[in-house]
Amino acid sequence: MNLFSDFYYKLKGKYGKNNSAEYKFGFLVHARSYKDIYRKYTFARVLPKSVVLFCMKHLWPITLSRVTGVASVHDRKEIPGYVIGITMTAEQMMNNRALALQKIREALFLAKGRGVKIIGLGGLTASLSGGGKELLDIPIHITTGHAYTAFNITQNLFKVTEMFDIPKASLKVAVVGAAGSVGSICALMIARADYPIIYLIDLKRKHDAVYELEKEISKLNPKVKVIISDDIKNILECDYVITATNTPEALVTPDLVKDGMVIIDDAQPSDIHPDVLKMPNVLVLEAGVVHTPGIYSHFNYGLKSKTDNFCCMAELLVLAANEWQEHYVIHRATLAHVDEISAMGEKLGFTVAAFQNFLESVKTDKINHVKSLAHNRHVQS
Repeated sequence: MNLFSDFYYKLKGKYGKNNSAEYKFGFLVHARSYKDIYRKYTFARVLPKSVVLFCMKHLWPITLSRVTGVASVHDRKEIPGYVIGITMTAEQMMNNRALALQKIREALFLAKGRGVKIIGLGGLTASLSGGGKELLDIPIHITTGHAYTAFNITQNLFKVTEMFDIPKASLKVAVVGAAGSVGSICALMIARADYPIIYLIDLKRKHDAVYELEKEISKLNPKVKVIISDDIKNILECDYVITATNTPEALVTPDLVKDGMVIIDDAQPSDIHPDVLKMPNVLVLEAGVVHTPGIYSHFNYGLKSKTDNFCCMAELLVLAANEWQEHYVIHRATLAHVDEISAMGEKLGFTVAAFQNFLESVKTDKINHVKSLAHNRHVQS
């Protein structure tokens, strides 16, 4: 894709009319760090980091790749799509939210100019646009991906619970980022699945939202004990940890893990310190990955299979295949959204991807070792 044609399509989307009759979809991503730009522009490796970061901050949104393999459920015709990127890093976006929102809006105009009818908000683009609420004046349909992401995160949790074969009644689960759109719906799904103790961990300034979540959990399943905290160290009391924050730095460091702990990480960029990934006594899973057979993004996300996609994109793929003609999840998902999108995904043959993280495809030996440690800890407690 050409930088200057992207600039043209951005202007076309902002000032012109979208007359394209072809149904298209787009997925919006951003750079996690300056290293991501090397995946697209290898020549940037010879430039000083400061120059790369400056260019990334000020470049307009770009078309990264075409998405192929999505077929309409109605007539089986292929529906083309795009991956569209904001080159700002996660840190740059968090440090300059106003500029980040401007870039997100420009990306939607680029998508509209290319004929896109529905766009999925990936990474931080959802949280930095108020869950899409700041974009509703732009004539394009939006989904945040939160419903299918929450479904797949909890599917990973349920799958590990079954594999480890430890009585659910003895398990404690922490949700880090519980006030957020993904964390909150994950907590509700965990409560619905009868996990007895849930730690809701988030910043103190967000605790009004967390207390409201506690009330929802109580109505949904009064048997669940909820513990609210703003101290990340409380994850040491838990067996399973879900991380779903929008902080650009790693929160879970080696001193915050214990033998047999399972961490299911949904944050982009990751909430997990790289040293934790190397530890043999803890299992770290990239939660937000779906196996989408036959569908290719033609872009290197760092996933282990070419037909794996992030959950937020997979939600978009499901909607595109069903030729969805309105917004789907704006701001927050509901359990009804989760049940609906998961059923549609199942019909397309989408499944939870094989266990993986940014370092490796997680092998059976590693899983069995952590399982053994978890059993030993429960026997001793």
